[in-house]
Amino acid sequence: MIPAAPALGPDEARERILEELSKAEYDDSPGFVAWLLGVIDDWLTGLLDGIDGSSTSQAVIAVLVVLALALVVVLVLRRTGMLRRSPSLAVDAALDAEPVLSGEELRGASRAAIDAGRSDDGTVLALRALVRDLEERTLLDVATGMTAHEAAHRAAAAFPDLRGRLQRGADAFDTAAYSVRSAGQKPAEDLLRLAEYIAETAPDLTADQPADAGAGAGASGAGA
Repeated sequence: MIPAAPALGPDEARERILEELSKAEYDDSPGFVAWLLGVIDDWLTGLLDGIDGSSTSQAVIAVLVVLALALVVVLVLRRTGMLRRSPSLAVDAALDAEPVLSGEELRGASRAAIDAGRSDDGTVLALRALVRDLEERTLLDVATGMTAHEAAHRAAAAFPDLRGRLQRGADAFDTAAYSVRSAGQKPAEDLLRLAEYIAETAPDLTADQPADAGAGAGASGAGA
């Protein structure tokens, strides 16, 4: 029979999770991570102060709570693009990455990457190309830390008919940038074609206007 591992006390559990989250692999943005660790530290202190570390069941519960919290933190870091899991990605996944290249340059880089068999790089570059093109046309304001799905949602305001393709492109981007799985050749090709199509297509700037705007204008004209 394998002996059970010794139970961790609340203080030791808290120290272990803080030590894990302080590792360099989570430290792409020191200011944010330091703030987050402080919030976690305060929360865990209040939660665990009332747990008796001599009780095995309570210690196990404390460890489970800490592990669940660690998972949430990792998901938050991935959601904000601060934790990149893909070991094969050779390009920056930030939508506003430096140096600032034109949409055309990014599309060319995406095509070169896809042709070379680097579908993840090609996927990331294709979405960056799409976003950069919309930014150049003043159809999208790119904020620091903007996610692929946020960009896709905002792009869909100007291209409502492409909403589904934009969301699928954002899914492919997240897979390429943050997953241990590869996005694959076809999603990369599809996203690049979408970027090329949008670059040559006029936006629908009336998509977000109220449906009754035209009716109201007509009524005013009739009354005049």
